[in-house]
Amino acid sequence: MEITRSPGGPPPRAGIEVERRIGSWKVTMWRPVGSAGGGPQEIRIEPHEDGDPQEIARGLSSTVLRQIDTRSFVETLDTVPSSIGGVVDEEAGLLRGWLADAPRGVSDMYLAMLSAVYVRVVEIGERAPIRALEQITSTKQATLKGHLRAARQRGFLTKVEGKAGGQLTDKANEVLRGMKRGAGTEEV
Repeated sequence: MEITRSPGGPPPRAGIEVERRIGSWKVTMWRPVGSAGGGPQEIRIEPHEDGDPQEIARGLSSTVLRQIDTRSFVETLDTVPSSIGGVVDEEAGLLRGWLADAPRGVSDMYLAMLSAVYVRVVEIGERAPIRALEQITSTKQATLKGHLRAARQRGFLTKVEGKAGGQLTDKANEVLRGMKRGAGTEEV
């Protein structure tokens, strides 16, 4: 879904927008195109054009706010055709190529590459990133979890408490840049 706005509204932005009506209010939830999966990044609440003027005059209530259902936003997105599978397949081929060139063992190069692909798989909205990595690498999930734990311990990947994800560290980016120059393949 692309966003289009009326002449009086905010300028158009590339993203996914879902509108819901709650009483006399119009609730618009928005997330930019290409962002990580999950809920909306913006929620806008404004009077609905057919709303009760008296209710609008009283303003927003906590009752209205509690009725905003971000889960329905996510469920709506699940029905929209997605290109996640294609992106994962494309990046899976890239990882396979990297792994073929990587030295054997759990090297800095391997951990940086695995971390980069893991972060990307999470960013594109894969709900089971370890399972996706298992399919890409033909490595068991338990082993991959151990490798990602090692990547975090060695400083290649940040932690996110309670959910999948993390960010590449400067150390990981340095190793990845070194790969382009042919360096960074030493084993720790």
